[in-house]
Amino acid sequence: MEINKQRIVTDYKTHLNERLINIQEDMRRLREAAGINADDNMSENYESNKQEMLNEMSDLQTHFEFLEESAALFNRIDYGSDFDEVLPGALVVTDTHVFLVGMSGEFLSDGKKIHGISTSAPIYAQMKNKKQGESFSVNGRTYQVREVY
Repeated sequence: MEINKQRIVTDYKTHLNERLINIQEDMRRLREAAGINADDNMSENYESNKQEMLNEMSDLQTHFEFLEESAALFNRIDYGSDFDEVLPGALVVTDTHVFLVGMSGEFLSDGKKIHGISTSAPIYAQMKNKKQGESFSVNGRTYQVREVY
């Protein structure tokens, strides 16, 4: 399998930015909908609809703040270097998965699923400092490290 770490990192950044934009758009639509419903005070369901929208906006705001923090963390991690052991910023190719260390969430790069993993994830604790040829186990599953970038 051909790996282009820089392309994968760029694709993750694009993925993260798209998620931020989508949440902003969802919040904008909810604010507009709340404005339309506010004019319809005669509706029996007005208060419950208003509360539902407020709850949804709060959830979206919380998710947006999490993604903003993720973006800030992303910018602090050195993804530009190649690594010979698993550390934050490494791209790890195993026998079954490709992991990008430092960010959580799955995304696609050149049609290949990449698994972003946080340094606080249990799987990272098991793979930390592993080198090419070594293996690690999580939840009864063993992974063989084929390459580290």
